[in-house]
This record gives sequence, C-alpha cells and structure tokens, in this order.
Amino acid sequence: MLHKIKNLIFILAFIEGGAVMCVELCSAKILSPYFGTSIYVWASVLGITLTALMSGYYLGGYVSSKNHKKSIIFWMMLVAGCFVAITPIISDFVLPITINFNLLIGTIISLLSFLFIPLVLFGAVSPLIINFLTEQAKESGKSSGNVYAISTLGGIFTTFTVGFYTLPQFGITATLYSYGLLVIGIALILFLFTKTFKFSSTLLVLLAIFSYNFQNRFNSKEVIYQSEGILGEIKVVDRSLFNAKENRNKPYRELMVNNISQTIMDINDPNKSYWDYVDVLTYTINSYATGNKALLLGLGGGTLYKQLEKNKLNVDVVEIDERVEAVAKKYFNINNNVNVVIDDARHYLNITKNKYDIIIYDLYHSETPPIHLMTKEAFHEIKTKLNKNGVLVINFYGFILDSKGKAARSIYKTLLAEKYNVLLYATPGAEQNRNLLFICSQEELKSKNEIINTIIYEMDINFDDALILVDDKPILEHIYLEAALSWRKDYNEVNAKYFLKQLTID
Repeated sequence: MLHKIKNLIFILAFIEGGAVMCVELCSAKILSPYFGTSIYVWASVLGITLTALMSGYYLGGYVSSKNHKKSIIFWMMLVAGCFVAITPIISDFVLPITINFNLLIGTIISLLSFLFIPLVLFGAVSPLIINFLTEQAKESGKSSGNVYAISTLGGIFTTFTVGFYTLPQFGITATLYSYGLLVIGIALILFLFTKTFKFSSTLLVLLAIFSYNFQNRFNSKEVIYQSEGILGEIKVVDRSLFNAKENRNKPYRELMVNNISQTIMDINDPNKSYWDYVDVLTYTINSYATGNKALLLGLGGGTLYKQLEKNKLNVDVVEIDERVEAVAKKYFNINNNVNVVIDDARHYLNITKNKYDIIIYDLYHSETPPIHLMTKEAFHEIKTKLNKNGVLVINFYGFILDSKGKAARSIYKTLLAEKYNVLLYATPGAEQNRNLLFICSQEELKSKNEIINTIIYEMDINFDDALILVDDKPILEHIYLEAALSWRKDYNEVNAKYFLKQLTID
C-alpha cells in the first residue's frame, strides 16, 4: 500500500511542477491584451512567480514541522487546483480595474490576485512531499533530489505542451480549466486511496467544475476570430472607425495582437489601409528602388503586401506566427498562393540564399519591435542580402525627439555606423500618431519621383545620447520602452477598454 501511495505522490509532484509552468505561462498571456509583452510585464510575472514559490517553500517547510498528516498535501493541491480553474473568472473581475493603473502597479496587483496564491500552494507541496517520503535523515537528499527532478520534468513537459499545443488550440480559459481539473483529480484520487476524503472537499470540486460556465473572455459580437498562442492573443474585429479625410465613420476590419492594432483594412476597399504609412511606404519604395524582388518581414493582415503586389513587385514574406498567415488569407483577402515562410526574420536572413532589391521591416509584435533585428550586426547581414542599389526600409515608432525618440535616434546612429545612406520619412500627424520610415541603402539615395512626404534631416537630429546598438548589449528594449508604453496606453483606451465596455453591454 505504501509503495502505491509513493508512486501516486510522485505523479502528484510531476503534475505540481507542470501546474507551476501552466499558471505562469497563462498568467502572462492573460495580461498581454491589457499590459502588453514588454520586459516590464515579463519581469513582473517572473518576480511574482519567484516570490510566490519562495513563500510556498517556506510555508511547506513550516507546516511539515507542525503537521505530519499526509492529507495536508492533498488539501493544498485541491485548493490550488480550484484556484487554477477559476483564474479566468478572477482575472475577468480584476483586469478591468487594474487597466486604469500604471503598468508596474497594474501588473503586480493583477498577478497577486490570480497568480500568487496558487503558486504559493504549489510551492508548499514540494517540501511536504519530501517530508512524507523521508523516513530517515540519510534519505532526505535522495528524496529531495527525486521530488525536484520529477517536479521539474513536469514543468518541462507542460511548458512545451501548453505553449505549443493547448494555448493555440484551445485558448487560455480551457487550458487553465483543464489543468485545474487535472490537479483536483489527482488530489481526489489520493484522498480516496488513503481514505482521508471529507465531504467538505466536494464543495471545492463543485465550485471548480461549475466555474467554466461563468468564464467570458472578450466575446464581443464584433470579434469574428480570436485565438491564444505562445506569441499572444490574436483577434479579427469588424467595427466602424472615423475616417478623418472623408469626415465620416466607415466599416473597417482590424487584426489585433494583444489588443494592439496591427492592420486596419477598409472593408469596402480591401486594398486600402486605414493608416497613412502603407501609402507613404509604397510611394517611397517606388521612388528609390530599382528592382522588383522584395522581402517583406512581417505579414500582418497584408495591406502592405497587397500594395507591393499591386506595384508589380515579386514579394517573399516572412511571418513568425502561422496563425497570422491563416488569418490574412481567410479574413484580409490575401491570395492563397502568396509565398509565406514561417520563421523568425533574422533566422531567415541568416539562412536564405536569396538576394533582394528591397527588404522591408514591418515587424511589430503588438507594441514591441524586434530588438535582434535592429543591431549593427543585423544591419551588416542585411547588406549581404541586398542587390546593388538595394533598399532597406524600416517602419518604426513616430517619436524622434526627447526621451521617447532615443530608440529611433539610436537606430539611425547604428545605420550610419554600418555605412548606410539614410533618409528618414515621417507620416502625417503628431509624433504619437505617426510612423517613421528609415530608407537605407549602401548607394546614394536619389528619388525618381517628386518628394511629397516629410523628411526629417540628419542635421536636425541630436545624436548626443543615441547609442550604437549591438548584439552583445541588447539595450534597445529598454530605450524604446517609454514609446512602447505610450502606444500601449493609447491602444488600451481605444481597444482594450472598448471591448471591456462591449462585454458590459452584452
């Protein structure tokens, strides 16, 4: 009997280790539509995770010295499993409140509400299991090693399963609910096997089972597609937006990643983007490019791709998230025969044998650009993939002045350090509402067309605080953070809070 109980305890340790990673991954994804995926958010998730586990280890050690009943292990797992199952309910209640706080306070309060308690309980389980398995002091090392190894193995297995399968296939709610029931299930089996089950525990089980009926995550009627994945939440939304040029509301279709609009397409004219940068970028390419072989890094909803195709360019596309390709083809009128490579952009640049006349960075992931593509080494690699007179185009935040513009100034300085000729175009509007387009070439840049868009000249930019960005010192994520948080704040007002309001109305 004792041997069978020990085997079940090891299974429990495996599930406990997996539960820690499941809750951590899902909590980060729950936060992303509200607070983004910046280093601040991940630092908060990791910080609260470690704080909770530290507290749990201490709690487990303390309880094991006071209470030698094995049922305390099962109770902790049962309660933790219930918290996992109802995490979406707690987050649905808390996040509409914390979204009004600044990023640091909002993320910490949110995580304390739905991440901290279950991780404390899971953390407490390991020392309790070790205490249960250790009959003599000389066995403590072996018991500790076995328990932590099995728990870590569970974490490894669950990280890959949740990250690459259950999140994209079934979403956050179903993943948490299922894993919560798994934890509850092993706890109940141990209760029954050791004949320590009490009727009061059924109330917790019933709470977890029925909690799924009360979970509702952004089910607005305007959302026509939604999925979760390791790279974030994707939504396709049909709604009316105000068109300033036409002075009226028009129907648009939006692709959103973590509630940041990546593409906004005019439903009545699918080749037309809501944003100026697509037209400015296309016109600028026609002004400076001499060939027709183009590489577009980042597909999004494909409004830029359609403009490039319309201009008779032969376009290869690299997109890191396979869901984006499927969505673009199904909802944004992208041809099924478009050549899309699912890969990280820099990895593709490292392995491809192709050369291009035009390479375009249009690579935002929600509000964050890819720092590993904005270094001196990356720009050097780009040179080897460009034909003579080839042009590199980088779409970036609209900020160039003050602290918010330090990232753009640093990219400019890095391009100059790599011996590029650079022109900086700005789309219409204030800094917070516009895009900057870096036009770069190893050759002199001479426009074939009339210059009709705003150029910000090198002589008018103060580079004193700008940095040369290198792979060995990935500083860009820190210096663009103020600009990214500004975008996140603005999009929370127009997107996240909008959908929260829609849920209230529904």
